[in-house]
Formats: sequence, C-alpha cells, structure tokens
Amino acid sequence: MSAAPGGEGWVLVLGRGKVGHGLSHALKAAGVPTRLRSARHVRAVDLAGAWVAVLAVPDAAILETSARVAPQLRLHVPLLHCAGGQAATLAQAVSSGHPVGAMHPLVSFADAKHPPTLVGTSFVIAGDAPASAAAKRLAHAVGALSVVRALHGPAYHAAAALVANGATALAALGIELLEALDVPPRDAARAMGALLRSVGENVERLGLPRALTGPVARGDVKSVSAHRRALAAHSRVLAAYDAVAPSILDVAVAAGLAPERARALRRVIRARGAGRDQS
Repeated sequence: MSAAPGGEGWVLVLGRGKVGHGLSHALKAAGVPTRLRSARHVRAVDLAGAWVAVLAVPDAAILETSARVAPQLRLHVPLLHCAGGQAATLAQAVSSGHPVGAMHPLVSFADAKHPPTLVGTSFVIAGDAPASAAAKRLAHAVGALSVVRALHGPAYHAAAALVANGATALAALGIELLEALDVPPRDAARAMGALLRSVGENVERLGLPRALTGPVARGDVKSVSAHRRALAAHSRVLAAYDAVAPSILDVAVAAGLAPERARALRRVIRARGAGRDQS
C-alpha cells in the first residue's frame, strides 16, 4: 500500500485508546506509514502530512475533534470515524472540504497493549465515495473485509454488542462453573476462550444453523434436564441458561430438529422452578 495517492503522507490515527492502538498496530505491522496521536495533543506536522485521518475517539468527542482538526488538514483529506452506533455527519469537516465517512471495525478491542488480529475481520464502511475508498484501502491493508453499507446506528450496534458482550458474559458464567469444579481460573479462561474461538470458526465457515452443536441441536432431552438439575445450586447461571435456551432451540428447529423432540425440549426449557423439570 503506497503512502498516499499522488504524494507522501501517512495514516493519522487520533485517539490513544484501545481502538486507536489496535488500528495503529495493525497498520504498522502491514507496513503502512501510520502515526498514532492523542486527539487533544496532535502536532501540526502530523495534520499537514496525513492523507487520511481516523478518529478513534469516544462517540461524544467525534464532532468536536473533527471540528478542531479538519481545518488544519490538507484539503480533501478524508476523515473517518470509528463509531458503530451513529452515522455522524461531521458537518465542520464537510464545510472545510473534506470527505467524511464511518469505518467501524467489527472487532472486540479489549486491551490496548494486546490488540486483536484484524485479519479476516470485517470493517463496516459508509460515507462519501473518497472516504469510503480510503476506508476500503485501510481494511485491505490489515487483511480485513469491507462491508460497504450504511448500517451504522443503534440496531447495527446492538447486533454487535449482543454477540461480543453477550458471549463474554456467557463465558464468565461458564468459567464460574468450572471454577466451582476446582478448575484453576487461568485454565478455565483458556478453555472457554478456545471454545468460543471454535464457535466463531463454525459460524464463519458453516453459517447458521449448521454451526449449532450440543444437546439441544441433537434433541437430547435427558441432557438438558440434567443440566437444569445441576444448575439448581447456581441460580444466576440457571437464569442465563433458561434465558438463552429458547433461542438455541429456534436454531435447532431451523436445522431440522424433529417436531416431537422440539416439543419435548420446549417443555423442559420452560420448567423454571427450582431447577427440577416439570411436565
């Protein structure tokens, strides 16, 4: 990837949080000239030499940051924000002659010092044609896929949060159970992390409903009943199990689970007493 179309320059990433560090690390590893700077302490030379500016700042700071830096960038330099929950207009940047867009990495950035790999992930991109083109170049450089569609907003962001944050919460409950069975915390975390990774690979490679495994997918009423009995002493985990089980059953039905098996499982899943199955 050349430094900039028609001249020298670098990718300017504004914001030294987890997303900023993650993007900067991946771009540098890919050989892309990149400068990571605090949004409030960026130098004039960084602004003057950038060919694209990525605003990896909190959502509430996007408009203020763009209004402050846009007039100092070279004319027509695209500005990209990384918010998934909003499609900020960046009016000040537009009035200054800059293309604007959104580039949301559909990635879980948990630790600035240990950024996740971006290879094979998806960047959801929208905006002016020049800004979208710049975002696609950045995604390609780090090995990510480009989903060019104006999805950014609460519904899209809820989908991302449900999977990323929900999976983390379920992993926490699974780890809690393993620790109750005397598994060391670090071993439990590694085991559940690897399990989640295999689920992600199945979803990506096989799609749904084929990716579903386990007793509900098999119509194994006996195992599901045993699960609920075992969880009677773990009320928080049982509540989560009962809450997610109907959705698992929906996927199993879509995968072809026999109707009589589905009815039997539904009766067990709805038995929300003290962990004892009721008919």
